[in-house]
This record gives sequence, structure tokens and C-alpha cells, in this order.
Amino acid sequence: MRDAQPPPATEVVAYQDVTLKELQGLFDQLGFDLLDILEREARVSDALDSVDSELDSARARLASLGICLPAGGPRADDVEVGAQTRPRYEVPLVPAVDDFDRLTLLAEARLTQLGIDLSRDPLLQVLPDTEIARSLRAYNDEHGDISWDQTDWAIVLAAGALATLADIVLVRIPQEPLFPRDGEKHRGSPLTKWLKEKSPGIHEEFLKPLEKSAKVPYDASHTAATGGLVSSMSPRNHRLKSLGHDPLAGFFFGVRDLMHGTGTYLDNGNLIRVPTDHDPVGLIQALLTQVSHLLSDVATPAGVPAPLFTLLQLGAESPFVHKKAGVEGKATWAQISQYMYLNGYDLRHFFVSGITPAIVSIVIRGYWLLKSYAAGGSKEQRQKEHAKLTSMLLLGHGIATSGTLLKTGLIYGMNPLALNYNQILAMGPVTIAWFKAAVERDNRISQALEQEWQALLIESGRKPESAA
Repeated sequence: MRDAQPPPATEVVAYQDVTLKELQGLFDQLGFDLLDILEREARVSDALDSVDSELDSARARLASLGICLPAGGPRADDVEVGAQTRPRYEVPLVPAVDDFDRLTLLAEARLTQLGIDLSRDPLLQVLPDTEIARSLRAYNDEHGDISWDQTDWAIVLAAGALATLADIVLVRIPQEPLFPRDGEKHRGSPLTKWLKEKSPGIHEEFLKPLEKSAKVPYDASHTAATGGLVSSMSPRNHRLKSLGHDPLAGFFFGVRDLMHGTGTYLDNGNLIRVPTDHDPVGLIQALLTQVSHLLSDVATPAGVPAPLFTLLQLGAESPFVHKKAGVEGKATWAQISQYMYLNGYDLRHFFVSGITPAIVSIVIRGYWLLKSYAAGGSKEQRQKEHAKLTSMLLLGHGIATSGTLLKTGLIYGMNPLALNYNQILAMGPVTIAWFKAAVERDNRISQALEQEWQALLIESGRKPESAA
């Protein structure tokens, strides 16, 4: 198929390279100094001009004496070359055509005649290894080397494996609920347990005073406090339903509520705004109050939800089975997120789960820098090869994300508490960074090629189309 073959430009370049080599071989076969020949021709031409001048003078004198000379014989230029005459040297065809398609067909025919496989890159078949190596070095110096070697692969695989191991051994689940099968128990995370044991002392000593000074309009703790607008709300789950308590989304919805004196909640997939008697405040005060309120709640027994966890209350169906009233069925993400939050999956466990993406990033970035320093690479060179780093991070985080999904399904029997939410969120930024770096590199290479083409056209005496 044509799609599996190299682009026509590659074939034309390979054909031109072959033709130039044939011409070079032809000149080598001639075996004499062209400059010397040209000098001899110039001397002969000067001598012939002198002879012609003398002959013209002689004809003029004879004509004055009345002597008529017979017409000369045929000129050498008029003598036809016999059919038996053959060129001693066979010069390769060097077409001067503007039709690129015609040139491509000619190149394909000539390369096929020379026995070159057009299903593979013809340049790699006609260029010597030394020239290819030199070209690759020049290309890498100009645009950066993003190829992977065996060590790169080993480091990325090791980073993903270490992160998965840490997820299984250290992150685990926040505590020990029975889900989804009765009688199954798993040990909770030792780090999460340690953080929650230290939280009461931290709250009493540093954060408790903020409870009085950071009152917010979105802190209704039961359904009656919202005038019945938000159903099934209790002191245990009200922070999950309130968008202002989200560590990320809260800086939009919570600040907005403070500036308007309202409370914004998600209930059964519906966004509900509840008016309150709180006085609206300005932007700066709203930001300070938002930060203070989150700090006042973070070390309490219920804690605050993980970032963007409240948005799961939109209610889309999840892949998890939920037992309710003895009937098994697919649970919504609203039900799953509430189950996770009520069983200890809060901001503190989210911090602990950050160990997994941190291992991937530290191992790969550390290796990347050490390798660059060992090779004497500059900051500019690392910037050129940034696309390679982003691709290594993408694969490393992809392995770690696959690991947390396998951990959830195989080890914890599809217990959603085993999901490493931090690692799942990390896939978004690394994917965007990889895509951005790849696009920037492609654009940089395209601009360099365009400049080279412009220079070649100017050198050949043809104006670039863009400048015409």
C-alpha cells in the first residue's frame, strides 16, 4: 500500500543522491584535469583567431589581384555523426522539471532499476553509514535527541513498579470498612492513620480559633438549614455536598458564595443555591475567609473532601456494585464518593496517596537530570529534549495508574476506597504536558525546515511562494 511507503520527497532525495554519485564516478572515470583542458582550449581558440585573421588578410590581397578562391569544404559542425558512433561515457539523466509528480515517478523508476526497496526508507539504503551518523548527530544537536535507550525503558518501568508497590503497601485504603463483600477486611494505611491521630492536637493548638473568625454561608449541616432544598444532608456529609468545602472548586464556588451571601450545594446531580442571612464581602476578604475556613475543618474528624471530590455528586453511573436493601446494582459516583468520604477518604488520605505520583516524578526526573549532567548537557539542550521527558513521565504515570486499577480490582475486590485518586488526577497534567511538548517540537522542526527551503529557493534564484 502507498501509505506504508516513505513520502515521495524521500524518494526524490535518494534519487538525486544516487545521480550525484554517478556523476562523481563519471568524472573520476574521465581521469584528467578539467581546468587544464579549459586553459588549453582557451590557448587554441586564441591561436585560431590569429590564423583566421591572417587568412582573411591573404584572401583580401588575392581578391585585389583578381584571383578567385574556390568555396571551402563542409564545416565540421555540418558533418553528421555515423550511426555506428557511440558515446564513450554514459551520462545519467538529470531532469530539469518543475512537475514534482513527474520527478517522483522518475525517481521511483530509477531506484527500482537500481534494486532499492521502496517499502523502506531509500535514503538509509543509498547513504553511507558515516553520513547517516553525521546527519543524525547534527539533527540531534539542532533539535534534541528524544530516542529511548534500554536504560530509559528500565527506569520508566521501575518507576511505575515502585509507585504501584508503594500504593499497595503504604497507601492501601484509609481505614477498614466492609465493602462490597461482608466478612472481607483489609488493613488501612498506616500513614493515614498516623495523620488522623495527630490531627486533634494540631487542630486544638493551631486551627480551632479559626472556627469563630471564619464563618461562611455555605456551611449548613442538615437539610432543615437549607429550607429543605438539599435532601439527605447531615453533619457527616454536608461538606461533601457543599461545593465551598472543595479544596479546589471551593476557590470559585466558596468565594462566590461569600461575595453573594449564598450557599451552593450539589444534590442528586442538581446544583442548588440557597440564600442565607450572611452579609456579602469583598473579594480579598472572601479569599482570606475561604482559606481560613478550610484550615479550620481540615484536621477535624470528618476532615474536608479530596480536591474536586464534590463534583462527583453530579451522579453519573460508576463501575462499582453497591449493596442496598439486599439488592446488588451499579452505584452512581455520588453514592460511591459519599461512601468513600464517610469511610475516611478525605484530604489527609489524598495527601498520603500523593506518594504514588511523587515516586514516578522523582525517579524519572532525577534520572533525567543525572543523565544530562553526566553527559555534559546544557540547559538549552534539555529544553530541546523536553518532549522525551514528558513522554517518559506519561508512560510512568500510566503504569502507576494501571497499577492502582489492578490493586482495586484484584486485591481489594473492587473496593472504591482502594482507588488512588491522586494518581488518577495526575494523569491529566502529564498528558497535557506531553501533548504540548510534542506540538512545540513539531512546530520548531517545521519552522527550521521551512527556513531551509526558503534559503534553497533564494540560492537557486527562485523566489519563495510566500514572498511572491
